[in-house]
Amino acid sequence: MTGLEVIEKLPLGGMDIREIPKVLEAQAPSVCRELLAKQVAKIQPRGVRLPDDHLVLMLGGSNGILRAAAIQLLFGEKVPVYAVHHDRRMMIGSYHVEAITELAKERGVDTKWFNTDATKPSVIEETIAKIKERYSVVHLINGIAAGAPKRYKELGPMHVADLDVAYHPVLQYPDFSSLDNIRNFGLVDVPLADEEDISRTNKFMGSSTMLWAEPLADAGLLAFKTSVVAFADYDFEIDDPVYAMGPLAGAKIIQRDSMKKIHEKFNVKTIRLCYPAMATTAIGAIPGGLLMFALTSQVLAEDGKFKNLPQLAAETMEIFKPGFTESELRTDADFQSILKEMHQREPYLSKENIKEHLHLLPNLELP
Repeated sequence: MTGLEVIEKLPLGGMDIREIPKVLEAQAPSVCRELLAKQVAKIQPRGVRLPDDHLVLMLGGSNGILRAAAIQLLFGEKVPVYAVHHDRRMMIGSYHVEAITELAKERGVDTKWFNTDATKPSVIEETIAKIKERYSVVHLINGIAAGAPKRYKELGPMHVADLDVAYHPVLQYPDFSSLDNIRNFGLVDVPLADEEDISRTNKFMGSSTMLWAEPLADAGLLAFKTSVVAFADYDFEIDDPVYAMGPLAGAKIIQRDSMKKIHEKFNVKTIRLCYPAMATTAIGAIPGGLLMFALTSQVLAEDGKFKNLPQLAAETMEIFKPGFTESELRTDADFQSILKEMHQREPYLSKENIKEHLHLLPNLELP
């Protein structure tokens, strides 16, 4: 990848920030309903059987992999789901929530979504009170994505190779349905994290599981050797110049350590949900993230092993089965196995041939 020029990778694929609320208000309700109906029609139950007094509580869940998991639970397994997410109306998440809530009501499955800051003690207290009105046992999945995709400042600034890709104008994910949406390939700046970035990332993506585990246990909702406490993890490469060398990795390490403490203190099942790079809204904010997703997806597609969000969510259901006793669920095994092949291809990528190297992406069903 020598000779690459520095390019600008536009946030959200370059969508006009001023127009986003208008576009969403006009189109998002119908688009989200249509996508949900399409995805629900393809769902196959995975055999999860939870007692009627059990609830799955999600931190996040309005978009990305936890949205897919919520859909599988609600409409594939008939398991009630509550979620605490935090979305402004210029983001697609709250519209997804409205579509899910509407369909769940039609299907008679209990779901409640709270659009607020999941780290506030008052929110935790109020949500637990609402849960206790109907449920006795909680399974917690933390998928909060609110971190700073930056490097620690002591490591210094740098550039990494990445793609500038157009996003879906409504659903806000990187749109590889046409190779024409790959607008540029080059080097992008990696910003440096300050103390506020680190503190915020640690708060939301590092210590937030423990923030909920303590009061859930105090309320008697974490059942001995029964409740599942899990979080969405990314098993980053140790030499990744962005993810591994900034607040994102720092927070994940805190989160992993907190799972050990939760297991020891409350004797519940604690599980790392290890996912590959996925076609989510957030991945575009990580310098190098779109290239990582695109190139690994190309290699996986060549091998017939690519999995989209609904497929990964279906695999996630294993954690709720009595026979699952592992501390990790590796839905990223195929992804990890092709990283060497991906890196071997990187030196041969250029602005002129990048689309040729990613020619299978339009065949993939995203998100």
